[in-house]
Amino acid sequence: MKRIFSKIYPMTLLVMFLAGQIVVLCCAWTNLNCLIESVIGFAVGCILAPMLHELGHFSFGSANGMALKYIKFFCFRWVEENGKMRFSFESPFESEETQMVATYGGDMKKRAANYTVGGVVFGGVYTLVLLAFALLLNETAGMFVFVGALPYAAYLFLLNVAPFEYVSGKTDILVLNGILKDADAEKTMLAAMEIQGQVYQGKTFSEVDETLYFDLPQLCEDEPLYAIMLDLRYRYYLDKGDLDGAVDALNRLAVSSEYLTNNQAQQVAAQFVYVNSILGNQTDADKSGKLCQEFLMSENVQAKRILAAYAAAFGVKEKVDILIEQAKELLLAEKSKGEVLFEKKLLQKIVSDK
Repeated sequence: MKRIFSKIYPMTLLVMFLAGQIVVLCCAWTNLNCLIESVIGFAVGCILAPMLHELGHFSFGSANGMALKYIKFFCFRWVEENGKMRFSFESPFESEETQMVATYGGDMKKRAANYTVGGVVFGGVYTLVLLAFALLLNETAGMFVFVGALPYAAYLFLLNVAPFEYVSGKTDILVLNGILKDADAEKTMLAAMEIQGQVYQGKTFSEVDETLYFDLPQLCEDEPLYAIMLDLRYRYYLDKGDLDGAVDALNRLAVSSEYLTNNQAQQVAAQFVYVNSILGNQTDADKSGKLCQEFLMSENVQAKRILAAYAAAFGVKEKVDILIEQAKELLLAEKSKGEVLFEKKLLQKIVSDK
């Protein structure tokens, strides 16, 4: 029943939003200034509503010790690359999203709950502000700017305030419920955030309590946290020097490749290049390399380290030192202290083994 209602609810909201926007246009139709105001309000509202929602996550996340890694709203996107936020345009039809990483461990349940609810809080306040100004400016100049923006603001707020899972993913309130009730996916999410927070502070992956990696519910392969936790386990095994465990984690990631994004799939393939280089399997390393050429050509610490391992393993010795120096240069911009120690440890191993 809940699954059926989760399909009916957004469709009902969409119809109400369209009906509300039509009513606004009909009311403004007889007055050109009012019509222009309503169109401007709608256009600006389509940008402001998702922007404020994502800024709500960013603000609450920042207040709870989290650092921004990625944010996208409307057609604007910022992503962290080598310690700097890079701006680019994105399709307005792509999902709005904010990704942040914990900068320290502890009290993660409360901090994650606050971060999750930030978008709903900002969306609700924005909707109430529009409604208040529309009422205060009743039948005066400027009223239709706020009235024109109101239907979409209310639609987006009500869409996110219901505890449902849509095709695009879970709503903020459903995630919040999962955090408060220790649902499997959210329990795993909190463990991943705790690991990231401790690593950001300075621990390497193997120094983090192993129960955070393994004392967790079993998730389905199509659950995003499934891949995230396997990636963290892979790093844990690498840091411990357990290559068998690292390969097993990678193999399990590869089996679930149909649920990975293109970027995630390329990173998995790149890690296969790395482990096969360490094992001396050039044929397998070359096969994996063909699947991740874009990633390996990027200015990324992991890409440089993987290429250095390949060069050291298969006889291109003159490139090893160059690639390692490039990786170390990129590490200067890395803010996670544990990531820096982890990568330096792997780079040193390449130098020792060449």
